[in-house]
Amino acid sequence: MTKKKRNYYLLYGEEEPTRTLQNGSYIGKVMFLTAVARPRWDNEGNVTFSGKIGIWPFVKEVPAQRRSDNRPRGTLETKSIKVNRQVMRE
Repeated sequence: MTKKKRNYYLLYGEEEPTRTLQNGSYIGKVMFLTAVARPRWDNEGNVTFSGKIGIWPFVKEVPAQRRSDNRPRGTLETKSIKVNRQVMRE
């Protein structure tokens, strides 16, 4: 899941990341559940709780059923899942 044209900088000796797409114009969409609250401070003004609780993506990793020119069969792919009440509770 990446943009069509993306610039990035690599350190010396760092490998170029593999960025395979089925279609160059297609950008995958993933939904996230984020929980935040009000931050808490003590009497001296120091933060005791930042308010950040967590972030959870609604995705699953499934093995590829067929091979492709870009990857062999069985490679784990990240797929988005349909979000409903049951999925939210899990």
